[in-house]
Amino acid sequence: MNASFKKTKIIATIGPASNNKKILKEMISLGVNCARINTAHGDFDQYTQLIKLIRSVADIPIMIDIKGPEIRIKTNEEIEITATNPVDFGFNNKSDAYFNYNFYDEVSVGDTIFFDNGLITSHILKKYKDRQGNKIVTLKFNSNVVIKPNKGVNIPNRKLKIPSLSSKDIEAVKFSIDQKISFIALSFARNKEDILNLKKLLGKSPIKIIAKIENMEGIDAIDEIIEHSDGVMIARGDLGIEIPSEKIPSLQKMIIRKCNEKGKVSIVATQMLESMITNPVPTRAEVSDVANAVLDGTDAVMLSGETASGRHPVKAVEVMRRVAMESENNVTHNVDNTETGDISHEMSEAAYRLSIHSKATKIISITRSGFSARLISRFKPKVPIIAVMIDPEVSRQVQLVWGVEPMLLEKIPTRAIMPTIADLLMKKKMLEKKDLVVFLGGIRTMKEHMSNVVEIHNIGDMIEYDRKYRGKF
Repeated sequence: MNASFKKTKIIATIGPASNNKKILKEMISLGVNCARINTAHGDFDQYTQLIKLIRSVADIPIMIDIKGPEIRIKTNEEIEITATNPVDFGFNNKSDAYFNYNFYDEVSVGDTIFFDNGLITSHILKKYKDRQGNKIVTLKFNSNVVIKPNKGVNIPNRKLKIPSLSSKDIEAVKFSIDQKISFIALSFARNKEDILNLKKLLGKSPIKIIAKIENMEGIDAIDEIIEHSDGVMIARGDLGIEIPSEKIPSLQKMIIRKCNEKGKVSIVATQMLESMITNPVPTRAEVSDVANAVLDGTDAVMLSGETASGRHPVKAVEVMRRVAMESENNVTHNVDNTETGDISHEMSEAAYRLSIHSKATKIISITRSGFSARLISRFKPKVPIIAVMIDPEVSRQVQLVWGVEPMLLEKIPTRAIMPTIADLLMKKKMLEKKDLVVFLGGIRTMKEHMSNVVEIHNIGDMIEYDRKYRGKF
């Protein structure tokens, strides 16, 4: 661990542009910390091959993105539409173009319907049933457009009753459990019930849930969503369709701050380096966007089409890494409410403040679940956080937490805990004798999320003392 250690984590979506061992190796070496697979495209055989490829390159967490309560347009081919000719859309495959969810009874004439990330705008001109009793909506488009198969659909200002998990989503969850995936990202999370439904399906699986915030329902229920999920992704593409774009930056800051206060992972996603899908360099505005997400205090930034289907996946990662590392120098924490009465929260703040006042060079979190590492991370310390644990899955999951580098041990020692861990970390070149280290851990407690000990040690002095006096007291 040195000055080049990147604290902000990068998630890269894997697709045709990066489905290659050489390219994937380059991307990971440049700073990709988590690989995302989007189930809106492809099938389970393809996902299996991608997982095998990722794991053959590095032991990083994999995120499966499921569609959730999402609406898409189904057609056999592209449909050219002129603004002067209204078009009929149905709700089953008896129509040439139909929606995958029947919202006929939940919308009214005059409602707006967006297609393809809001690029295409239409309005409901009329609703009727054909001779066979099939429900139809007639849409008038604002301009001449081409509707492509399987593109996303948004209906703003309507709380639709669409189920939180589709049949393919349920299959994807079971697939994720079988494949021992680290994270599931639930699209269009609307409330705590959506999260709890997914948790019920996961059962005892250690998979963590990332709630994607993509509409006003999710914003309105943000506190309960953060409370019941393991993290939040601010998916600004769909969110910017249903909410005025000028509101997105302040909502992004608000969500990140709330996640930080709770020790939950926050992710900023969508169109971060969009121009690099085709261009080898980003726009200045995109660079500023990535930098501002980092300055807002996000744990991770995400690449979508840039690495999944773009022409320059490796360069996109390289740019994101450079921007993130430059911006990290100016990150300060945004945690205002620290008086929770919870011992672990109080101890994490004590460890953080001790690291500042003592000018410690590292913080070591001895953790079973990764919880204490996340609590320290929310304060955005300038020094690296080393999370020591014995669970390989926890080791993967904390790779998505800002400023944290995992260290996996076969077992946590029961005697001379800190000297033994320090000795092991020195052998791994993660510590030096000159380091001044703040240790945070849970000692003699059966509670999973419990930190009750903070100590500070000069590593060389501690190891020398342990070698001289171990077993004499």
